[in-house]
Amino acid sequence: MRPEIHSPIPDSIAANTQPIELVTENGFSILRLWEIEGSPPPIDGNYPFLVRNPESVERKIAVERTNALVLRIELITRGRIRQDNCFWICCSERHLAIYVWENDDYPPGDTLRISQLDPDDLMTAIRWQIA
Repeated sequence: MRPEIHSPIPDSIAANTQPIELVTENGFSILRLWEIEGSPPPIDGNYPFLVRNPESVERKIAVERTNALVLRIELITRGRIRQDNCFWICCSERHLAIYVWENDDYPPGDTLRISQLDPDDLMTAIRWQIA
């Protein structure tokens, strides 16, 4: 009897079936809401996340970035990072993770606004490749 052969699922298909969950050191889980809904990533600067605290209470949190910040980073990176670049998704997710970890709570009004980048973000931006 021949063994059954299973074809591996390509990463692009697997990513669409199960959203990646980021878990902070203090037990908050962060998921990209558009991945859960099977939608394309947002490009308008407003990134919705589903955040679950350690007690399993879920809330939708919006992470926004300012237009001035986008223009500044576009200049610093000489146009490599524009408004619709996936850098902003990674940056938004990172800022949200840092916020819930440091504050052990959701952002006020379920919104986190990014108006400046920290040194780690700036180094990432400088090294970011065109995506």
